[in-house]
Order: sequence, then structure tokens, then C-alpha cells
Amino acid sequence: MNIGKVIRQYRKQQNLTQEQIANYLGVSAPAVNKWENDNSYPDITLLPPLARILKTDVDTLLSFHEELSDLEINQFIKEISSEVTIAGYEKTFDKAASKIKEYPTCDKLILFIAQIMNGYLMMGKDTLPGKKKYQKQITAWFEVVAESSSKELANMAITSLSQNYMNQKEYEAAQKLLDRIPPAGFDKRMMQANLYGNQGLHDKAYQVYEEMIYQYSNNLIGSLMQVINLLCEQEQYEKALQYAQLAETVADSFALGSYVGISARLPIFLKEKKVEESLQTLGEMIKGIDTMDRPLKSDLYRHMKFKESDGFDEMKQLLRKSIELDPELEFLKEDVRFQRIIKQL
Repeated sequence: MNIGKVIRQYRKQQNLTQEQIANYLGVSAPAVNKWENDNSYPDITLLPPLARILKTDVDTLLSFHEELSDLEINQFIKEISSEVTIAGYEKTFDKAASKIKEYPTCDKLILFIAQIMNGYLMMGKDTLPGKKKYQKQITAWFEVVAESSSKELANMAITSLSQNYMNQKEYEAAQKLLDRIPPAGFDKRMMQANLYGNQGLHDKAYQVYEEMIYQYSNNLIGSLMQVINLLCEQEQYEKALQYAQLAETVADSFALGSYVGISARLPIFLKEKKVEESLQTLGEMIKGIDTMDRPLKSDLYRHMKFKESDGFDEMKQLLRKSIELDPELEFLKEDVRFQRIIKQL
């Protein structure tokens, strides 16, 4: 039972200080601080009023529902990813928030929910009512996980928080967060694969090498996309197209699927307001969605263990929502060919 973590999470969600909690309960602020750091526990008689001010219940404070398995977390994330396009953002957000209240100490659940709901929120731009309210709650979720005992989850949460600050042009705050992430340490995977090979455990060695190839090729695509965005900001479109062609070559060479490579061209044509090229690229991207499972079928990754989930229908819905709401595509929406593309999704 980690009651201190629960108290801290719900206090931040309610935007309360430790002193405010202390004044309400008739205790000292240092006492609340000790609770949150697990140096002591609140008296049992304080649990009901503490639950009331935190707008939760005693069961939640005592963490009767502590953890979910990875399978359960992935299943729930898949559920809300599907439902958000059907039930709408508000209802899906409420369902996600209720799940977190049920499992307030499950950092992985909180992080994954925050990431998926943040992604849909950003995709909705400024058209979603109550966007600031949702953003505030998502930020609170990220902040909770940023204090996780799992360094991997904490760093992922810090990275997401930093990105949100960058989007809001709060660059100093973003830098402070990034400074909290330690430099990348020694990657032992190469040594581990060599060890497996020397022991004759060839399948295990192949698996490690293939995982590294898959990760590094995806990271390379991501880096190329960032360079393309920078070049577009500087209106160096010809140079950006060279990087887009390189991204397509990488995607093809490492069996990542045509969608990944083709999508590198789109931001360039959108910035240039090129109707024909933009529509053609969108059409190719839609056709390329069905190739996103190419790594699962490729001999290049035959020893890897991928999660048993296709997600292609969700991907189509996500792409459709993105296309419909993206203001950069506004100049295309009157074109009948654009409407055909939407229908294909």
C-alpha cells in the first residue's frame, strides 16, 4: 500500500497545496509532507475527511486496486483508442479518468492513458470544448508518473511534459524537464547478443540484434522527420524532399511499411500548399496503412516477438480524424478528391 503516492496524486489533481490539506485536517504541513513521502501515515480517523477534500474515497486512498497486468493495460488502451472516435473525446476521457481513480498507483496505466488522450487532444487543435481543462488534467497525470520509481516510465512522462511545454512555447520549462533525464547510459544489448552467440543461443542473439535494428531504424525515421520539419520552417523545400526520399528508402530497406516512408512527404507539400502533390500523397498513405504490419511478416525480424494486435481499423480512424481536423489541410477540403479520400477511411 502506497498511500503517500495516492495522496500526492489526488492533491495535485485538485490543485491543492500541502498547507491547504493540513489546514483542512487540523494538522501541520510537515505532517502532510511526511505522508506523501511515506515517512509516516495519517491517523485512521483522518482518512474520511482526507478522502473528501481529495474528492475520492477511502478505498482508493488505501489502494485496494493497486496494479493491472500489461495485458489488461494494453486492452484498456485499445478500448479507449477505439471509443474516442465513436463516443467522443469527453465521454472517453471520463472513462479513462475513472480507470485511473480505480488504479491510482498503476504508473504504466496512467502514463499510457495520458499519452493517448494527449495525442487526441493535440489532434483536435482548438476545436475541442474545454481543451484547457483536459490539458490541465493530462499534465497532472504526467507529473505524477514523472515521480515514478520506474526510471523508464518517469523519463517517458518527463519527455511528454517537455513536449507539451514546447508546444506552448514555454521553452525554459521544457529545458528544465529535459535536464532531469540523465544522459543515455551504456547499451548492454550488443554485449548480451554476443554472449548469447558465444553460448550457442543463436535464436536469442538474433532476437536482440533484430530488436536493435527495428528500434534504430524507427529512430532514424523519427530524426529525419524532425529535420524535414525544420527545413520546412526555413522554406528549404527541395532539401526537405531529399530527406523525405531518404526516409522512404529507410522504411523500405528495413521493412517498416510504405505508410511510414510516404508520410514524410506530406508536411512538405502542405507547407507549399501544393494541391496535386498533397492529395496524391494522402491517397498513397491510405493505401500504405495496410502495410504497417510488414515488420511482423518480414524475414528481417523473424525472431522478434511482436504484440498480438493489429490496430489497423483504429489507425484508419485516427488518420481520418487527423485529416478532418488538421487546419493545414483546409485548402484541400473543397476538392472532391479530398472527399473521396475521407470516404476511403
